[in-house]
Amino acid sequence: MSFWHDAIGRLEAVLADSGCEDGIVTLCVNCDTDACQYPRGVAMEGHFGGRCGQFITDEPVRANTRISFMFGAPLKNQKQRAAAGAIINTVSAFLCLTRKFRPCTPDCHAPCLAELSREVAGKQVYLVGPMPVLERAFARQIADSPEEADILLVGGDGMTGDAGIACIDEYRGKKRMIFLGPSSAGVSALINLEHWCPYGR
Repeated sequence: MSFWHDAIGRLEAVLADSGCEDGIVTLCVNCDTDACQYPRGVAMEGHFGGRCGQFITDEPVRANTRISFMFGAPLKNQKQRAAAGAIINTVSAFLCLTRKFRPCTPDCHAPCLAELSREVAGKQVYLVGPMPVLERAFARQIADSPEEADILLVGGDGMTGDAGIACIDEYRGKKRMIFLGPSSAGVSALINLEHWCPYGR
């Protein structure tokens, strides 16, 4: 069982007997929308009940799917996990479990990075997932392994790859982890992970 299954199990309990679990989420790709500056990839959006959630990934999915597709699903590959992330974010927005389900506008990128830099100042960080902006900004403080790091910074595709999931599951509760941007908003809200998105909407 991974953190994904913990989050999905929690969402299943929240939705139990509400009728929402049978609702259809529409997944699409929006290349023209604002996106968080940290993760690499394209914006996969979920639409449900007038709400929209986003997940940044290199493995987007276009589909109409029931929320309940996730319940008990093994989520064996990156596409399935990214789709689950988008669905979780969308439904969490619909249920008002999170209010940071849309990314900030580009004018907020510099102050967000400045605040994150202050938050991790003097610490060794390990990046879980490809994040070119942070690879450049934190070049002098990036640890070679999670064992050596003080803080793990987690991006969208870091949550969906096998290595990232193994890292998160191994160090969850043992090291400080900061989950970045709207991609991680729903999961963070459901299982009480530290979430960073000061300018999200």
